[in-house]
Formats: sequence, C-alpha cells, structure tokens
Amino acid sequence: MNTHQITAVLARAALAVALLISGCATPSSPTGGPRDEEGPTIVRTEPETGTTNFSERSIVFHFSEFVERSSLPQAIVVEPDIGIEYELDWGRKSVEVVFTRDIPDSTTLIVTIETELRDTNGNDMASSHKTAVSTGSEIDEGKLFGRVIDAKTGEGNEDQRILLYREPVDLTRTANYIASTDTSGSFQFEYLSPGRYKAFWVDDRNRNKIWEPAQERAQPFSREFMELAKAGEDTLGTIFVTAVDTTKPVLQGVGLFSSRRMRMRFSENIQLTDSSALSVTDTLGNALAEAVPLYIPPDDPFVLFAHSEQALSESQSYSLDIRGIVDEFGNGAAGYSQTFTGSAQEDTTIQRIITRNNLTGYYPTDTVEVIYAKPIEASTIRDSLKVVEGSELVESWQRVEIRDNILKIAPDSLWQENLDYELRIWDPIIEDYRKLQPRIWNRSQLGRINIVAEDTTKENIVLQIRNEESDIRRDTVFTGEAEIGSLPAFNYTVIAYRDQNGNGQWDFGQVSPFRAPEPYFIQREVPVEEGMTGDLTISFSR
Repeated sequence: MNTHQITAVLARAALAVALLISGCATPSSPTGGPRDEEGPTIVRTEPETGTTNFSERSIVFHFSEFVERSSLPQAIVVEPDIGIEYELDWGRKSVEVVFTRDIPDSTTLIVTIETELRDTNGNDMASSHKTAVSTGSEIDEGKLFGRVIDAKTGEGNEDQRILLYREPVDLTRTANYIASTDTSGSFQFEYLSPGRYKAFWVDDRNRNKIWEPAQERAQPFSREFMELAKAGEDTLGTIFVTAVDTTKPVLQGVGLFSSRRMRMRFSENIQLTDSSALSVTDTLGNALAEAVPLYIPPDDPFVLFAHSEQALSESQSYSLDIRGIVDEFGNGAAGYSQTFTGSAQEDTTIQRIITRNNLTGYYPTDTVEVIYAKPIEASTIRDSLKVVEGSELVESWQRVEIRDNILKIAPDSLWQENLDYELRIWDPIIEDYRKLQPRIWNRSQLGRINIVAEDTTKENIVLQIRNEESDIRRDTVFTGEAEIGSLPAFNYTVIAYRDQNGNGQWDFGQVSPFRAPEPYFIQREVPVEEGMTGDLTISFSR
C-alpha cells in the first residue's frame, strides 16, 4: 500500500470515528447570531395528552430546539409510581420514553418533564410539561391544589416538593405522585383517580420521592387525608414552611493582627448579645485574660474583631472560651477546640468610626451608640464631642459614657420634640468631626395597629410585629383584640399563631404520627402612618 492509499484509509477512519462521536453526543445549535436566552419548549407529543385506550409502550416528546440530553434523567417524572422502568431513545430534537413492559389496564399514566431540562446553551425550561394518557376508556381528571409559603417572609417558596400518597399509604416507599411549586409557591396535582390521599411537604434533598426522616424535614397540611371523588377538585390549603436550624456557628480560625487584636472567622453569620464575652485560656483551659468583642463588620457578618486585655505572646499557644455569640436562630457558638499562637506585632490599628446603632431612627429615650474600631483610650473623643440642639451649640454634653469601643450619647431625659439634633463626633482617621443627624421619632410621629382576630376562641394568639430594617419588634399575647402602639411610620410584617398547646412557640405539626400544625397567619407590608391607627384583621385559614 503506497503513501496515498494509507492517507486515504486513515482519513476514512477518522471520519467514521467523528460520525460515531457526533451520533452519541448532544447535538448543538449553530453558532452566531444573538445570544439564546430562552429555554426549550415541548412543541408536541405522540400521542397527545388526554389520549384514552392507550396500548403502546412509548411516548415521544418533540422539543423546540436541541436539548442537553444529560439533564433529562433528573427532569423526567413518571406517575403514578407503579414500578415500570423505562429507557430513552433519542432523535435529533426528540426523545422517546420507552417502557419496559405494558402499562396496567385502566391506568392514567402521567409523564412530566420538569424545569431541570435545559437546552445546549444552559437555559432551563420555563415551566414543566405534563402528558397524560389512559389505558382505559376514560382519563382520570381529579385535581388537588395548594400553596407553600415561607413562614418567616410570607413569600411563596419556589421549587418546593410535595409528596402525594394514595391509600394504602406506605411512607417507606416512593410517593405515588410529586408536585413542585412555581414562583408564587403554588402547586397542582392533576389526572388523579378517585380515592383517599395523604400529602405533605418534604425537603427531598436527594430527589428520590421518599421522605427519609433521619436526614430530611417534612411538614404536614392541616388535614391528614383528602377524599377525592371522580373528576373532583379540592384544595390542600396553605402550608407554612419554617426553617429549623439547630447547628451551632463554629469558630473556624483566629488571626492576630497584633499581640492584642484578633480577627475571628465563623462558619456562618453571627450576632452579639448582651452576654457576649470571650476568655483567652492556656492549653490547659486556665483563664489568662478577657477579650472584648469589638464589632462585626457590616459587609462580613461572619467575622468578629476582638481586643485582648493582655498581650498574647508569640511563644505561647492559646485557646478561647466563647459565650453569648449566636446565629440568627439563637444557636450559641460551639466551643473552640483548636489553639492559636500569639504575636509580637504591635497594634497599628487606626482608630476610626465603624458604624452606629439604630441607623433608621431613635425613640426619645434612646441612647446613640457610636462604634469605633478599637477600645477608646484617648480622652479626645469624649472631650471633643459637641451637640447642636435646635440652634444651640452645647460644648459639653453631660450624659456621655464610654464602654470599651463604644461612645454612648444619651438625652438629658428625652430628646426634645420638634428639635433637630446634630452630633459632632471626632473621627481620628480624618482628624475632623463626623456630623451625625439622628432621626428622632417623636410621640406625634408614632402610629398604632389595632389587631382583631376574625375567628375568636379562648386560645391564646401569639402576635409578633417586626420591621427588620429598623430592628423594631413587638411581641404580645391576646385572645380577641389587641392594639400595638408607639410604632414609627414604616411597613411591618405581622405574624400570629394560635398557641393551642400553650408552649409559647409555633408548632408546625408532624407527618407521622400525624399532628396538625397550629393555625398560622403572616402578612407583609402592613403600613403604619404617623399619628394614625390602622386596622388589621387576622384570619387563620386552613
């Protein structure tokens, strides 16, 4: 064989390999033109949804464009779960779902393509698609509706999973049906046969359609079972899903900027409390010095800066005893089991203002707290304070206190109504005054909310009103009606629940054995206007 013949043979072999590879891989769309930002759609199916007397073993889906084939196995759902396996046979822009055995008689089979399916540009389907066929003379038409709401925010929860079992219920097996919520938190089961059903929300992390109590949370609806007639429709109601976090924040590391200044990094966002404290200990656990928690940087809420009262030697190892540092769920930080080494570096931190408390406003009796980068030692900061009260300059304000790195400025008795205040506070980093003009919420500017429970009983209603931005919270317990006053003119989130077992907390129920959730209510954006009383009616819908 000469050189030209060898070259021709190799070229044909390379072409054959290329064709083989292209036949197995996901086809791709032509390049060029505007960027594709729309997901695929299903343009038709064979047979059409609603087909009866179906006797075939396959359903074909035709797509509007090339899809990423590897995304389909996670996106396809066959219901009810009757143990029939299937295979996928791909065309260019289509896929045939081929069942390995016959579908039982008088069965409505639903094949859903969920939004996990994406095109070759990575765009997901905008909405799921259901195709239902029946091996009998009619197709089941029962429907169940519901909604999943975040119990903390009041917003609909997207992509939440609801498992639905038809009696007899065996929670150790995969659910007969599954539904996912849309952007509003709504979901719907369709093509259901008559019967008795049990539904619940589950944090189905591994997407296997089974509730695994050891590692997955679940919450029930207010009714354990729903009876569905032929072609009947009913609502499961609203389920309020609450996050439950019992994991303690973990101190992941301690860095020393100097022999006294520490930077502590936690595994999650943290908060300081009135009891926050740090003790530096030796390797045997003996207390050596206290460390002052200074501040949590606004842009890094998982970081805490602290100041040791004694220098920490570079020749010694230390550990920490942590108290009163919590996450947003109130879980206290775990003990720190590691050690860190001191430093010989002198503290070069430049004193400066970090932030102040209550940025949105102050009640007439509130104290303004200005937080500095390190403990305030120089008298300059305190002695240079000036307050402009109305048009009068007060050179020496009497009610001033320094605690560690916090400058506290309190009113004589009250910040006076109808007077504007300007606090001139020395900032060493700029060697000049920072002029703070705190907003004072005077009595005439505050409003009220009158709360009325629509369905009155003798059970206590626990009421919570909050505005996260201003960190305003009100808590009370009432039976039929309550008025909450002294509220600045903001929008508030109102949460209420019937404390049926009297334990002082909302119980979201239990799937098995079944225990209904306590009636719950949440409404966002409840307005309060200056000097006005607003009305709000609470209705506990099931």
